[in-house]
Amino acid sequence: MNLRCALLALLAPLGACAEAPTAPRSVLLITLDTVRRDALSCYGVRADTTPELDRLAREGVLYEHAYTTAPITLTAHASLLTGLYPLRHGVRDNGIATVAPAAETLAERARAAGAQTAAFVGAVVLDRTFGLEQGFDLYDGPPPQREVGHPGERPAREVVDAALAWLGARDRARPFFAWLHCYDAHHPYEPRTPLAPGASELERYLAEVRELDAEMGRLFAALRADGTLDETVVVVTADHGEAFGEHQELTHGAFGWNTTLAIPLVVRHPDGARAGERDARLVSLVDLAPTLAEALGTRMPEEIDGRSLSAPAGDGLYFETYAGYLSLGWSPLAGWIDARGKYVHASRPEYFDLARDPHEADDRLAELDAPTLEAYRARLGALAARPALRAGEGAVDEELKRGIQGLGYAAFDATGGDLPHPLEPSDLPAPHDMVGPWRESMLAQERFNQGRHEEAAAIWSRLLEKNPRNGFVRLSLATALMRLKRHAEAVTVLEPMLADAVVQPQVHYRLGVSLQKLGRRDEALTHLERAVALAPREQRYRDKLEALRHGNDGRDEDDG
Repeated sequence: MNLRCALLALLAPLGACAEAPTAPRSVLLITLDTVRRDALSCYGVRADTTPELDRLAREGVLYEHAYTTAPITLTAHASLLTGLYPLRHGVRDNGIATVAPAAETLAERARAAGAQTAAFVGAVVLDRTFGLEQGFDLYDGPPPQREVGHPGERPAREVVDAALAWLGARDRARPFFAWLHCYDAHHPYEPRTPLAPGASELERYLAEVRELDAEMGRLFAALRADGTLDETVVVVTADHGEAFGEHQELTHGAFGWNTTLAIPLVVRHPDGARAGERDARLVSLVDLAPTLAEALGTRMPEEIDGRSLSAPAGDGLYFETYAGYLSLGWSPLAGWIDARGKYVHASRPEYFDLARDPHEADDRLAELDAPTLEAYRARLGALAARPALRAGEGAVDEELKRGIQGLGYAAFDATGGDLPHPLEPSDLPAPHDMVGPWRESMLAQERFNQGRHEEAAAIWSRLLEKNPRNGFVRLSLATALMRLKRHAEAVTVLEPMLADAVVQPQVHYRLGVSLQKLGRRDEALTHLERAVALAPREQRYRDKLEALRHGNDGRDEDDG
């Protein structure tokens, strides 16, 4: 029995091979990266931001309380396409691991059921390297680095153009499953629409959402015109939201507030079923895989975490972020949301009564009775005890990692094995207590990007004193010191990272460069050889090693 069959036998002994429940429909899945729930005007907070998506909501079902599994792009999409929570599919952050080949994706089920499958992604954070291409006949995305625009991304206009070309050429006698991922609303916010001088970050973001909505209108108009919309289930959602200072958070990824966990979800059925309804149930991204499998005339394995939206509501949903643990020296954060409230487990747990406190301003953990608290922790423990896949490792080359970093992600650390259980005690700082230092780190990154390396180094040095286990800050400080030609200090900052369970090739590379500048040639060679061994396709590393072997110090501009 091969690995996949063994896994399916474990996960779905009764239902994985059941007969298709319905006649197949086509499915169009659209994920709007970084679009928070209230950015869509159909959610009633803002006016006229998304007229095209508002129309889709009037023709379909709007889910008022949909949540992501993690405020992290790759992690969330892995949950969406497998129906598994992150602690079961194993992809806990961007750029460090791949979806296991043993995973059973929605696209694989769709293709096995006879559907044509295609994906059109907007950014390399979802590059085919990360395993989401499983089951897609076509997986179309940008290269890691682009000559025009930001590295590793492309606008929704190009995504929609590519999708329309494929849809126009498809076999109309067969159903299809097409997935479009649009990255336009992601930071930095650079709308094409002219705005008044001094426009805020939120205003710039909402302008990008409006532009994205216009592209959705162009897509829907084409599908209405050729009749495709009349035979297709359309789902529009997001991987996560975005923060603009709520709880002092900016952007997304490292924290667990609903500004980044709450997402929009609209489902339009081709027969007009439930048109105009607003569904108040708690639903998760993991619920979409079984829902869309049904529409395609197939089923996902029985023992996934998601449940079809056609079934009765579950008893709550899981969320997490391990980004702070993996890169920033913080404790893991995980939690459970149900009709009573929201339990957040970290080294300092929290509880929020969302009905009375929707903005999560008042931690009421001290008022929670012991049985209720234990019930929340039991939920986390039971989920963590279920069979889990082990994410793939080592497949992410340095060029792709740099492309991901160019999009604003740390893409720094690696798992190095099993991650802590969500309930495992931790002496690391709780993420929600570290939002101030995180903002300072982002400020330092801005200074660094502006060439103000001395200011950036001063900020990072102060932060590292407070949290020496923050690997992202440590590497950033070393890089700034190298730009300032303070190589002896850079070596001192980098050397503690050699004791990590997994040492990144960029650590060895920076050590090699700094040691070379200090005249410690043999030590420099050792570290550069190790960097090349860990990242053999990284041309910059190979060039530096060969230059040193031949007695050439190389270029100063590559320092750091």
